[in-house]
Amino acid sequence: MLNLHLVRIFLTVVEQGSFTRAAGVLNISQSAASRDVQELERQLGLALVERRSRGVVPTEAGEHLTTYARRIFALERLAEDTLSELRGLQQGKLAIGASSTIGIYMLPPLLGAYRRRYPGIELFLDIGNTQQIAEHLLEHRLDVAYVEGPVELAGLELAPWHEDELVVIAAPDHPLAWRPQIAAHELSATPFVLREAGSGTREVMEQALAERGITVAVVMELGSTEAVKQAVAAGLGISIVSRFTIQLELALQRLVVLPVSDLTIRRRLTRIQIADRPVSKALEAWLQVARGITQ
Repeated sequence: MLNLHLVRIFLTVVEQGSFTRAAGVLNISQSAASRDVQELERQLGLALVERRSRGVVPTEAGEHLTTYARRIFALERLAEDTLSELRGLQQGKLAIGASSTIGIYMLPPLLGAYRRRYPGIELFLDIGNTQQIAEHLLEHRLDVAYVEGPVELAGLELAPWHEDELVVIAAPDHPLAWRPQIAAHELSATPFVLREAGSGTREVMEQALAERGITVAVVMELGSTEAVKQAVAAGLGISIVSRFTIQLELALQRLVVLPVSDLTIRRRLTRIQIADRPVSKALEAWLQVARGITQ
């Protein structure tokens, strides 16, 4: 293995053409410079320089080593420059994962804010259900992720991120939409449209209803919140979704929130990262921006 410290001294000697000038550049003694080059020659088993009356010139082996040494130290400088740019967040990549409610409805404004601050950072957003996103994180395909449902996979570090409210929705012409007040047990007699198994929203909803002894009649399972909202608006049933996801539909009066008096469902949205994984500067900056949603 090459001793890069000795190679650096050798290259300086060759480029300066003498041990005396190289010693001055390196701020060491002439004898130390000569000794270090001799040690490198001993380690490699090759003569690297010829000492002449007018200075030092490389041998054939020295010429080859000079070529590679210049490449090595050019790459070293490139690495230093790149890391310096990353410290200033001038370039880099950041991969973020999110379960669908968070990824579609909550993260876009934050991604926009981050992009405006750090335009040189390339962003990637992976959206899936909670289980999928957690697995992608463990596979090191993501730097950080945000999920709605419970996560019980070893090797992940969980931290609370934000609180969300789930509400019961229906089409404006649904019979329950005309009621000033609804009891939670009445939901069991109403057809439900739900997200697919593995969805964080569905898991939280089912847990909340089970705690009240309520079993709902599922007439349809769909793979996205958008599809659920469309089905509910078409009168196929009612559902329970995050309040974050229905702001536009409420404004357009395509959906209504049912006044269920004895059912309040709140959940803690979670940030997950791989335990003990170093935090990059790009991720550190993102974590600062992502806190903004709670302000």
